[in-house]
Amino acid sequence: MTKRPLPGSAHDALDRLFDAIGEAHGAKGAASEGLAVAADFLGVSHWTLRAQLDPEKSGSEISYARVVQLTRQFGCTAGAEHLALCAGGVFIPMPPDNEPAAVLTAEAMQEMAEVVARIFAAVAPASEGGVAITPHEARDALPLVRDVLVAVSNLYSRLSEKAR
Repeated sequence: MTKRPLPGSAHDALDRLFDAIGEAHGAKGAASEGLAVAADFLGVSHWTLRAQLDPEKSGSEISYARVVQLTRQFGCTAGAEHLALCAGGVFIPMPPDNEPAAVLTAEAMQEMAEVVARIFAAVAPASEGGVAITPHEARDALPLVRDVLVAVSNLYSRLSEKAR
């Protein structure tokens, strides 16, 4: 049995959370705006929030409840992704409301076709690693495999909902 890879640090997950908030909700859509947008929402100063995120400062960490508030308000999933990895799984967001099963099925098939094509190209005799997939090829394929997981999970979720 292989050992599961350890997720990145909690601090890294928070950095990704604030970057996503800035990119999605900042006035200029810049990752650097995330901390200010979040601080404004939480009703604290930019400097207070920055101090809570400093891994070198003990006793002034951001609370889990605050991370939950930010996740709900801004829909950024870095915290959920980190917790899922810590628990040995992956985070898959729910599909959009009322997305028809046929559309979700088509998306799942499209994503699967893309990943299968990438994997077959990676193990072709003339590829970078020949018939063995290289670490570089595996890293390139991982986002596509994640997209398959999301698409199939969306379809599963919608069909489960309909089955009830």
